[in-house]
Amino acid sequence: MHKTNIGKFSFRTTLLASISLGMALTAAGCGNGNNNNENASASASPSGSASASASASASASPSASSASPSASSELPPVELTWYYPQNAANADLQLVNDAVNKITKEKINATVKLNPIDFGTYEQKMNTMTAAGEKMDIIWTSSWAFKFDQNQLKGAFLPLDDLLKTSGQKLYDSLDKKFWDDATLQGKIYAVPNFQFSAQRASVVIQKRFIDKYNLDTSTIKKMEDLEPFLKQIKEGEPGITPFGTWKGFYTALLYGIDTKVPVYYTDSTNTVLPDVTDEMRANYSLAHSWYTKGYINQDAATLKSAADVYNKGTTAVWFDWTGKPGSEVEYKAADGGNDVVLVPLGEPVFTGAASTMNAISRTSPNPERAMMFLELVNTDKELYNTLVYGIEGKHYTKTTGNFIKIDQNAGYFTNTDWIFGNITNEYLPEGSPADKIEQTIKMNNEARVSKYNGFVFNGEAVKTEIANVNAVNGEYAASLGSGTLDPAKYLPIYEEKLKKAGAEKIRAEKQKQLNEWLAANGKS
Repeated sequence: MHKTNIGKFSFRTTLLASISLGMALTAAGCGNGNNNNENASASASPSGSASASASASASASPSASSASPSASSELPPVELTWYYPQNAANADLQLVNDAVNKITKEKINATVKLNPIDFGTYEQKMNTMTAAGEKMDIIWTSSWAFKFDQNQLKGAFLPLDDLLKTSGQKLYDSLDKKFWDDATLQGKIYAVPNFQFSAQRASVVIQKRFIDKYNLDTSTIKKMEDLEPFLKQIKEGEPGITPFGTWKGFYTALLYGIDTKVPVYYTDSTNTVLPDVTDEMRANYSLAHSWYTKGYINQDAATLKSAADVYNKGTTAVWFDWTGKPGSEVEYKAADGGNDVVLVPLGEPVFTGAASTMNAISRTSPNPERAMMFLELVNTDKELYNTLVYGIEGKHYTKTTGNFIKIDQNAGYFTNTDWIFGNITNEYLPEGSPADKIEQTIKMNNEARVSKYNGFVFNGEAVKTEIANVNAVNGEYAASLGSGTLDPAKYLPIYEEKLKKAGAEKIRAEKQKQLNEWLAANGKS
């Protein structure tokens, strides 16, 4: 797959006051910003998307193979291990693993042991394994779960620059520099970005049956406050339905002109890093509390384990989507009991980079060269990628017309997480997806606002104690304030005082210092 400029493709640091400490995943992708209180859900929403990330590829026509049979026959056989998160266990995992190995054995003389881990326990288990120095080959990592920067600072991953040249040049050439920048720390590449929607487009998701019943004109919804009349109708007219579902809150800097890489106002020429709690956040807390007291918000919002818990029973009318990923309606429908939904964007897409979903090679890998060959194959081989995402043709899915497939969610293998594995330009499209989903994704990735701070990575080592203390305060207050459970008039001053005592301002000063140095070094000050 030769390098192609995405724009020319045919058609086209600690989260200091974290409110949504999670993912946007259940369904789909994960675009993700690094602002205070901002993250998508990893077991929850196709935005994914968690986030989401989002990653990006420069090519849309992957090659059929990454290694020739003659080349693979000269390689000694090896078995690789791959750890990544998933929504639920699949009964046919071994059948799919065998099908994957049939492909990889032929092309790179390697087999892989797939080790999916439930999203809820993924980070904990991976922390334990890496701390123990267990031998692993490939590890999924991101900006929001099993965090890429924090784990690399602990030495969890191998630098990939040389391996990309010797065993993954095709993979390297398939991605534009701005995506590799997100996988780079201290001048070296430590992970392979998964191409997906690499932006965030703050949105709300609304069940279509309620839009139709109450004649809601979605074009009138430009900001969160515009939802209130509709939420009132749902509250009064739909017993058993939660008007607005949330998981730890719905604040996003994207809606307030705050940069997604560093909390700085877009219009601020002084590049001043914002405090943990801004005026916009205060207003958001007040809105959330108002909705909570009126009974619009689910009463367990502060304690849910994942964003998927908000809507996966089909009893929530509206919820917030951090990513707004093209095609996410299909994934939300699958995760929402089969109810059709409508995605309503509240703003323009902002490029959030590739760090929301990546695969790294463990520093303990016995076979780093073959692991790199495998990652190149996953990202360039259509058959391998779709086997990982959808399972076995004829058993777990059937082809319909063109690039579309019909998925049987109950056949024994269903992931709903295409963005975990690799380059989504390889994928078949589930029924109901826009025919131009991939083209939309590439176009939005290209057109999304790119942060002037792209490439800046905050190193929190000098303030790690303060970061731990601030995280503890956030754990005590952020979710309850963000979800409206606590009255901000009473508890926000307490929260801010505890943040101050925990060292939030020292963290901000360190971030400002590093940002100023980065700006000067890159001629941007």
